[in-house]
Amino acid sequence: MSTEQNSPVVSSFASVPVAQAVEWTTAYSIALANASNFFIIALGMFLLTPSSLAVILSAPALFSLGALLSFLLMVRSGGACAAIAWFVLGSGIFFGMGVVVGGMHPNPESAHAISESILLRDLIRVNLLNASSVFIVLSVAYPMASMRAGKAASQSTPPEAAARIMLKLFPLVVAVSAIGVGLKFVLFPLAENLVLRSVVSALYLSIPFCLFLLGMLWRSLGWHLRLIVGSIFFFEVLNGLLNFSKFQIISALLALVIGTWVTRHTLRFLAATLVMAAAVFTVINPVVNSGRAHIDYNPTTNSVATRLAILADVGLGSSKVAGSGNAGLPTTLTRFSVPFIQGYLIDEYENGRAGNSLDDFWVAMIPRVLWPDKPIITRFGPELYAQYYKHPPSSALAPTYSAEAYWTYGPIGVVLVSILLGLEFGWLTY
Repeated sequence: MSTEQNSPVVSSFASVPVAQAVEWTTAYSIALANASNFFIIALGMFLLTPSSLAVILSAPALFSLGALLSFLLMVRSGGACAAIAWFVLGSGIFFGMGVVVGGMHPNPESAHAISESILLRDLIRVNLLNASSVFIVLSVAYPMASMRAGKAASQSTPPEAAARIMLKLFPLVVAVSAIGVGLKFVLFPLAENLVLRSVVSALYLSIPFCLFLLGMLWRSLGWHLRLIVGSIFFFEVLNGLLNFSKFQIISALLALVIGTWVTRHTLRFLAATLVMAAAVFTVINPVVNSGRAHIDYNPTTNSVATRLAILADVGLGSSKVAGSGNAGLPTTLTRFSVPFIQGYLIDEYENGRAGNSLDDFWVAMIPRVLWPDKPIITRFGPELYAQYYKHPPSSALAPTYSAEAYWTYGPIGVVLVSILLGLEFGWLTY
């Protein structure tokens, strides 16, 4: 037999038990039940308006734990690449843990942290908003996402064939990714021309795919390919540090981790790699925040040498690094704390100041190569930051999809956007 046929990766695909189809259905049922409980409890609190912070936060806390368990079970059943599994994890982090963190450590810069009554009111409304949206998404996605169980149970040969194809294509993916990593440094910090930026951004997508394949095919690769892709991983993370981009660093790490999950499904391994990813985020988050607060930081004009100097200052605790402005809230968790911006946007809509950030969503579907002068739709993040904090933006503020839908179109917007996401995640999962 050929080396490919004896490949550990191909063998692992061939030995995937049919029982994983049952495990997937069970995991999804747990996720849906968890979302249902969250919605019922949140609705009850909305009607009864309890005055205890601990009681109110118990709902997102329980939802967060249930979401994490559901996610691990989904991945264990072979759903490492299932879109709906990652929605479950993300909703648990932001709508569960993020709300708990925000409730326990209110952001002093938030106008919604001025009194306990406003805090409790916001948390109750935010819980109902998030719970209803998550329940709709999972319910709508269920029919298509459930079909993947039957699909996996009835097919064994296609995954084997896919593994062989990936092994053959991997050197080409590596070459394209190496070019992409090199261009990131050549065009550092970013391409000035918007058309060029859109083209190279598409090229950059090959990098996380390459790292994903590295994790999945690791046991079938020679040392030379491991070394080359390991270097790509190193320079991608280095570029992320120089750009002070948490997203770029975590994306590279998660792509590698998810690749390993394709063939390794034990709960111990899944939990260990998740903890590792969380530890990396804990380390890089304050570094990124401090780097962007440095007096010499400029997102568009800094050279690589300047960014290296800023990194050195951050490491040495230089006085050139300004304060984070979020006293009282653990810096590692600021990224996940969402209840105040969500409560603020709910108030904005109900006071007749609806947003418009979703009005031109269709613009994103048209490549800039075909429409060089199309609007920059990412402008809404900095604009919302300036509106919310009442000072010039130093970053982009993400409102979460549920709050943005409510801010733009009210309750009907939340329902429609949730249905759309459910259909999308269900289709991508199937």
